[in-house]
Amino acid sequence: MEKRTLSLVTVLLLVAAVQAEEEKNITLPKPFGIGIGPAYIGGRDTDEEGTELSLKIYQQYIMFKRLSSMNLQEDEQYYSRWTGKGECIGACPQYSHCKKGICVCKPEDSRIQVYGRCWSNSTAYFVGDKEKYRKPTPPARPEWCFCEKKNGGKDVCPENRGREECQVVTYPNNFDHNTQYCMGGDHSHCLGKDINMFCSSNQVQDQTTGQVKNLCQCRKDMKFDTKNMECRIRIDVDCTYENKEEEGDLTWILKGRDEPKKEYTMAEIKTAFCNLIDAESAEYNAHIVGEFTFSILGLSIGGFIAVCCITCVTACCCCKCCEKVKAKIRALDPRNAMRDAGMGPGTQMAALGAVAAGEYMENRNDKQDEARVAAMQGQSMGMPGGAPPGYAPVPEGYPDQGAGYPQDQRGGYGGQEGYAPVPTGYPPAGYPQPGYPQPGYEQPGYPQPGYPQPGYPQPGYPQGGYPPQGQPGYIPPADGGPGIMNMAPELALAGAGAFTGNAAMAGLGVVAAAEKMGAEEDKEDRFRAAAMKGVPPPPMGYAGGAQPSYPQNQPPYAEANYPRQ
Repeated sequence: MEKRTLSLVTVLLLVAAVQAEEEKNITLPKPFGIGIGPAYIGGRDTDEEGTELSLKIYQQYIMFKRLSSMNLQEDEQYYSRWTGKGECIGACPQYSHCKKGICVCKPEDSRIQVYGRCWSNSTAYFVGDKEKYRKPTPPARPEWCFCEKKNGGKDVCPENRGREECQVVTYPNNFDHNTQYCMGGDHSHCLGKDINMFCSSNQVQDQTTGQVKNLCQCRKDMKFDTKNMECRIRIDVDCTYENKEEEGDLTWILKGRDEPKKEYTMAEIKTAFCNLIDAESAEYNAHIVGEFTFSILGLSIGGFIAVCCITCVTACCCCKCCEKVKAKIRALDPRNAMRDAGMGPGTQMAALGAVAAGEYMENRNDKQDEARVAAMQGQSMGMPGGAPPGYAPVPEGYPDQGAGYPQDQRGGYGGQEGYAPVPTGYPPAGYPQPGYPQPGYEQPGYPQPGYPQPGYPQPGYPQGGYPPQGQPGYIPPADGGPGIMNMAPELALAGAGAFTGNAAMAGLGVVAAAEKMGAEEDKEDRFRAAAMKGVPPPPMGYAGGAQPSYPQNQPPYAEANYPRQ
């Protein structure tokens, strides 16, 4: 299932990528320029950069009309009052602002122009015929037309279905921009039809009421585009039969970067203008907005579906992993394992008893293993037969220091009771000088030649702290190794299950016994490997090491000079 879902997501992503690549490769027709007649620019067709380019071309168009003497005095007054100051007649509605006398939607508010009004990027896809043809909202039908339904809700009563008041009011898909009436100065009514409509001073008679009313019309140099159903800038210049020419002085004048230095003919002005906008047509096409696509959180429908699929697959994988981890953790509890195996209360009690007995056996084996390890390292911990040979017992307390210093038996100051003899002066001739070894006398605290020095190995004497040759390495357990006694609880459980015909109990006991047998054999293998590596014994002075030796104290010399007390 997961593989199929991943394959579906991959196919959707590939299809979306191919569609995006095909949209990039579409070649748009030239919107205006050489070989093209009058054209509409701006509005719904362009994005933010395209709208700015449209306003720049509009400025060039105003200059073209000015050089061609097409502008009247009132035209120049309009450009000076509104276009030059960036103000619009009747102002601009919400989510739009005025630029060069024309209302444009605010891109900083994520607004785009559709059918002459500003919509958010997320809702532009849902704009339909109601907004396109400026249809009013149908009036609500009266309540008496409806009856309660048995399963809930309301519906038109059978006896009222033929009455005109109970019929749904529908409006045709028609919008006549030439018959949009308004009261004088009521620009807001016209702005509700199109952001670039205002209530003009032109008056006609309303055929439905017979009253004379003002007309809503598009702003100056704009006309209603029946294809996009909105007011757009109209470049009313026919460039169909114009030829390509190089840029000249007229091009700079049309761009507003230079002043005319001579009189130009109408043909020269027209040719220069057609070539100028022809050069800008490719840039304009780069900012044309195509058909709106449904988007959610900035994603197209294909991208949103792909994200949803990937999210679902990821969530399913995470849930599956969590479920497996939860099942493994739950299986660690013996009660759950027994419950899942379909054991009854009696079987569960027997299994729990076997587990408890097994834990007791494990604790006993652990203590025996500790004793074996200590014995293998030269330590005695009550093993039968004592510690292996070659290991001295652990010293306790302080060693015997001897009988102390004997008193001089000659009397005098040297034999006075209660005073310890303190040697002073120099010893008589023939006696050894303290601190220096003399022939025939033993120096206290130091071993004499010919005797083993404590803590250091001497030729012919065993090295203290290390066992002699022939020390045993691996010591087997007291019962000879993994046997039936270690597996007694598990075997008892298996036997009870076989006797009572409980297959679950018997299987549980057999499996537990086999696992314990394997664990015991692995443990003994580790003991043998440790013995083969030759673990050294503890050093001297530690438990299991050699017992240190202490020298015997020597009595003071009787012939020493003692101070008078």
